[in-house]
Amino acid sequence: AGIPLKSAEQGKNVPMYKTNLKCRPAGSLQGNMVVSMKPIPALQISKHVEITSKYTHAHGGPVAVGSAAAIGIQNIEEPEWGEAIDIAYDEVPVFHACGVTPQSILMESKVPFAITHSAGHMFVTDLPADMGV
Repeated sequence: AGIPLKSAEQGKNVPMYKTNLKCRPAGSLQGNMVVSMKPIPALQISKHVEITSKYTHAHGGPVAVGSAAAIGIQNIEEPEWGEAIDIAYDEVPVFHACGVTPQSILMESKVPFAITHSAGHMFVTDLPADMGV
């Protein structure tokens, strides 16, 4: 589609942030949504929304476009997970629901044990991450 993925271009893990967007509680599990951020060239925002909105079974369309503060992100330069990436003068931050939301909610809900993926890595295994496999 010709829309750049800045985190990949910069060799970084996508930045992920806690928000003030409440998720629907499920039993004792409750908490806020985590979002990933992708800077998108301003003239490609509508194309990005059109394409991503078709994939509701994945991350779907954006939950917010533009203001990080509007969804409770205090400092876009300091993600809770992943790495900060550069945002050019002609790019707009676009925020999508993130698969780290369940981990964040599990931690906030003080679940004693859970098996999940690592932020930015969608593969679950019993091998240590530092094993170098």
